[in-house]
Amino acid sequence: MGAVPSRCGPQTLKGDTKMVDALNAFFVAWGETDATKRSEALKGALADNFTYIDPRSEAPISDLDALNGYVGMYAQYAPGATAAVVNTSETNGQYRLTVAFRMADGKEQLGQYYVELDAESRATRLIGFAGLGEPE
Repeated sequence: MGAVPSRCGPQTLKGDTKMVDALNAFFVAWGETDATKRSEALKGALADNFTYIDPRSEAPISDLDALNGYVGMYAQYAPGATAAVVNTSETNGQYRLTVAFRMADGKEQLGQYYVELDAESRATRLIGFAGLGEPE
């Protein structure tokens, strides 16, 4: 196991530059208040056919407009909040990301995502989990 990641900024992801840019852009979009800019960032990060799910989504999301609206609620209900990748691991082309969801007041919640990519390094499946999986 590695050291606890620093919380001062986004992690520099290792690997294919296109993949790194796409995954970083996906989470930066969570703090974007402009729906058009957010949609463009999400579109660049996602394959044409994708599935997104996390503990707060009611069902899997496979439509860009629906995901844009869902992600937009984060910025709407938590003004000034951001999301940033703070740690990554990879096993045979499968990725696990630790993401810090930071509120404007400095409070932070960590989550993890399992991500699958297509041949063009765009996300085909993102599954989010609250916390880091610590025993209760």
